[in-house]
Parts: sequence; structure tokens; C-alpha cells
Amino acid sequence: MKILVISSNLIGDTVLSTGVIEDFIKKYPNSKLTIVIGPSAAQIYEHVPNLDKIIIIKKKKFNLHWFEIYKKCFFNKWDIIIDFRSSLISYILFHKKKFIFKKNDQSHHLNQLSFYFNFNCNNLKIYNSDKENNEINTYLEKNKKYIVICPGGNWKPKIWPVENFNLLVNSIKKIYSNVKFIIVGSKLEEENYFINVIKGLDKDDIINLMGKSLTLTSAYMKKSTLFIGNDSGLMHLSAASKLNTIGLFGPTNDKIYSPIGENCFVIRTKESYDSFSIKNIDQNITYMNSIDSNQIIDLIINKKLLD
Repeated sequence: MKILVISSNLIGDTVLSTGVIEDFIKKYPNSKLTIVIGPSAAQIYEHVPNLDKIIIIKKKKFNLHWFEIYKKCFFNKWDIIIDFRSSLISYILFHKKKFIFKKNDQSHHLNQLSFYFNFNCNNLKIYNSDKENNEINTYLEKNKKYIVICPGGNWKPKIWPVENFNLLVNSIKKIYSNVKFIIVGSKLEEENYFINVIKGLDKDDIINLMGKSLTLTSAYMKKSTLFIGNDSGLMHLSAASKLNTIGLFGPTNDKIYSPIGENCFVIRTKESYDSFSIKNIDQNITYMNSIDSNQIIDLIINKKLLD
């Protein structure tokens, strides 16, 4: 059986769709998956079982990337097409059955997926390689607790100020002496945030994963105790890795994109999302200043997230 997956290019939406892919793999264990996806999110599927190939597509002017997808997928007859981008191309490729998902802003993204596919899509799954698992077993100490910190994001208005992250990690270290910090994000985010996040910390208390692959990052998350970060793809990667997750929200919609899991929490600005939705957002400044580091520490203590 040949299954074509037309994936979102966004890391967060791709992570949230892994529960759908996991269900199809279980239903059709002999299937072969072809996945069409952008370069940033493609890493999510590198170690997925039943993978035939990943077709990486970069966005082009005048939507010419869709013509490239058509050329690479046309000369196949697909048993199933799963289209997370609600594209027209799924109607013109040869297929027996298709699922074309179109997201909205009425309910949580996972609830939308579950409603459309008619099964529980909350069982998110990130697959890791043996090499990745061996690495974390080598580098992580069993008597330490690891906190994953994500100071970046793809949109300046939703990024909590880096000096607040720095105040937070130093305050946590004073309360919990046995913790270490894993800093995650892209290579560009490393240049923008890393040095300022770790000021005041001992270098032995820091693991820098910025610029590393998403699946390796997930492998470290699976052995960590807590994630703290902005609303981002890596926040969803944390929840998918079954890590205690604190997501920071301001001008993005936690109704749609809050982290989902047994110990997943949202701390948002004093301003509601609705109040932001009627503002003219300045793309060059943060709107996250009303979140105080003490709110996060209080949540950690009250929920016993590091006990």
C-alpha cells in the first residue's frame, strides 16, 4: 500500500499531525509512506517506520513549488493521500482514497484533527534513532534533573525577553541545585539568545542543543524533567515527547495551540489573545513583558514539576 502525505511546512503543525501518521502506520503495517514537506520540518519524519522517501520542497515564487510536487508525485497511483494543506493537488493525483484536512480557528488543532479523521489524534509520536538514544544515555547524568529552555520562536511579538529567561534559570538553580539546563532552538536563535540566556550559570550546568536536529532534541526531551519556552514548534515537540511542558503565550492563540498532555501548562500575558487580535501588532517588539518569572517558579513549586 502506498500512502502519500502532504505535510505542513510548520514544525508545530507537523508535530501535531504525528498522531494521525502513527494511526495509519498501525492500521496499515505494510504500507510505504512518501512524505512531501518543507526543509525545516522534514527532520520530524527521518526515523518514521514504513518510510519510503521524503520529498523536500522549498517554497517558490508564483507557487511554482506545487508544480514540482505534481511532477514528483504524478506518476504513481496512491492508495491513500493524506493532505494537511488542503491543496488542490490531492484532487488531481491518481488515488483510491483521500483525506484533505483544513484547519480553522474554532477549537484546538488536535481536536480538529480528531474530529476530521474520526479517531483520537492526541497520541503524538516522535521516532528516534539508536544513535540518538545512545548519545543521551552517554551524556545525561542519572542523578540530575534536566530543564529544557526554548528562548526563541519564529515571530518577535511572541518571544519572552531573553533577560527574563536568564533571571528564571538563575532563580531555579538557587532553589533546585541538582538541575541542569538544555538550551534548544535553531542556529540563528543560538546567535541571538544563547549567551544572554546562560549568563551566571556554570558551564557544567549547560547543554547546548541549539542547531541540532529535531529528533535528537526530542531524544533529550524524553529524558528531561521540564520544558519552559515560548509558543513554538519546540513547545509541541516537548509535549509530543511526553515532557512536563510550560508554554508561554501572548499574541498567539492558546485555545488553538496550547500544549496538550497530562502535565502541560499555559502561562499567558495579562492581556487576552482577543485583546491582541484587535491590535495593530508591531512585528519588531515583544508583547510578552507582563509574564513574570515568579509566575513560572510558583507553578513549578505548586505542581511539584521538579520534585
